[in-house]
Amino acid sequence: MNFEKTNLLHQQLQDYLNSSKKRFEFEINYPLPERISSIYEIIFPGVQKYRFYLRFLLARIAQYIDYSPIKVFLYRAIGIKIGQGVFISPDVILDPHFPKLIEIGDYVILGWGAKLFTHEFSAKQYRLGRIIIEEGAIIGGFSFIRGGVTIGKHAEIIANGVVYKDVPDNTTFSLFDLVEALLTHR
Repeated sequence: MNFEKTNLLHQQLQDYLNSSKKRFEFEINYPLPERISSIYEIIFPGVQKYRFYLRFLLARIAQYIDYSPIKVFLYRAIGIKIGQGVFISPDVILDPHFPKLIEIGDYVILGWGAKLFTHEFSAKQYRLGRIIIEEGAIIGGFSFIRGGVTIGKHAEIIANGVVYKDVPDNTTFSLFDLVEALLTHR
């Protein structure tokens, strides 16, 4: 493992987390046996790993609680910004890896099984992105919100939506929008 490279990437990650930039990514070009341990050394070095495990545990508990006010309390405790009057349905997953990157405005509804992930990685890249859900938005059940996305005020994501780009205020986003986008970008 290249410690100099790992430390540099960790510092760049910290700079991103302390900024207002929407996205951050870095190349993963470590040998396969070192890939996961290298990623962990970049994102959660030393005791930060144990803080992550605690956040993960609280997020898991919140995921399985049906009563929304307790879920909101637990998610706030791990660092997610949640406004007033937010309703979080059962089985919702709010990514505990980087809770500071999730901001949920007032009176938002997160439908059953919705998932908000601030991070993702492929064979070659690790990506992070802020998720901002503005006031009054509704995220339909089993929808997936990708990092780096802003859902506008009073926007509605239909059930099973896969949101990979910003959704403007007062807009409905559905699976048909995804299909249309794929067909027009051939």
